[in-house]
Amino acid sequence: EVDKYLRHNDFLNLRKKEILYKKWLEDVSDPLLQRIEDKMGSQSSEEIQKRKEEQHSLYLNYRNKKGYVALEDYDPSEYDPLFLNTRTDCWKVSIPTFHDPLLRDVQRKFVETSIIKQCETGRPLSTRELNELSKAKLPLLPLSRQRMDAIEWLKVPYDYIASEVHQMTR
Repeated sequence: EVDKYLRHNDFLNLRKKEILYKKWLEDVSDPLLQRIEDKMGSQSSEEIQKRKEEQHSLYLNYRNKKGYVALEDYDPSEYDPLFLNTRTDCWKVSIPTFHDPLLRDVQRKFVETSIIKQCETGRPLSTRELNELSKAKLPLLPLSRQRMDAIEWLKVPYDYIASEVHQMTR
């Protein structure tokens, strides 16, 4: 009976993963791939070839005029060899926000935590403050300077030890 239950539980977990993957494909992956394909398809090969030839002719004209071309001493107003590397707007695809099913549980927990903390403190907390609260709190070590920031750490003399034993021997 236990084996039957475990097999059924494994089957349900596998099915849940399959459904999540299917939702992720429909909500995230397929729209993103479609937008990328649309962007890449919007430029014909003739336009791309024309742009390459234009850049090549600019380089040749600059090379013929200057005689020597080096990356250390080029003038971007005359010719910019890094133009294709710095101009990324042709590769950017603007997309709407996705409703990622894989992040839904995390986002729901984050919203619940923010509501709880708002009720406790009486003011809404920023995302950074919530992230700080969500980090695991490590136990304080007896001789450590764990709760100090860098400025406080530098102000404390290096021979200072805040242990009870050391305090009694002083």
